[in-house]
Amino acid sequence: RMTLCGHSFGGYMSALYALKYPDRVEKLVLVSPIGIPEAPPDFDEKLRQGYGPARRRGRASPPSERTPEYEAAEAAEAAEPASKSGGPSRTQIMWFRLAMNLWERNFTPQWVVRSAGPFSRRLIDMYVGRFTWLSELQRSALAAYAHQISVLPGSSESALGDILRPGAFARRPLVNRLHALAVPTVFMYGANDWVDFTGGEQVIRRITANVDTRLFRIPRAGHNLHLENAADFNRVLVGEMRAISD
Repeated sequence: RMTLCGHSFGGYMSALYALKYPDRVEKLVLVSPIGIPEAPPDFDEKLRQGYGPARRRGRASPPSERTPEYEAAEAAEAAEPASKSGGPSRTQIMWFRLAMNLWERNFTPQWVVRSAGPFSRRLIDMYVGRFTWLSELQRSALAAYAHQISVLPGSSESALGDILRPGAFARRPLVNRLHALAVPTVFMYGANDWVDFTGGEQVIRRITANVDTRLFRIPRAGHNLHLENAADFNRVLVGEMRAISD
């Protein structure tokens, strides 16, 4: 049997696999899994107003040092003026509604990258540029990897719109399905994660089988905690894998 670890949408799919094939899974590790909680009651109204998923303000920092690049990015963010209205601008609302309409029609971010043609790598570079705590070499390698997997013909991404609503809320939330998990389960979230860790807490309270369950919040990390704080992420993951053989 295996230790099955899935991140984000991979966490969603890994949880469903463990539900269907518990005899094949020794331990389930869900890393910032999307699709667990119910959408908030006012979520549809917020979407109409142009608000996306709530994100905590602040950047993740490396586990052991604060690089000059990180310090500069943090200072620039702190200097950003606050919105006068506290809400999105008309332009932001327009782009947000366009993105939501595309999502409902199953046009994914990868489709956008593929459609950009010769400008596709520039889009990826803009996205990867947010990871200011990485070295230039690391950002270059990440951009090359992300670009390559985005421009290739789509596969599982074709199911995203059918499985997820805008805002990464599942059309069939896992919180109502994971009570039947019968394998030891670990949830891991970044301390600054936009994915709400309380979804994992709800699942742990609802699991009916007598299995070990744990939830960790990795400091100085957001949704990509394995990248933003690899040291603490690896420490927890390795510890959980070693616990199987102890």
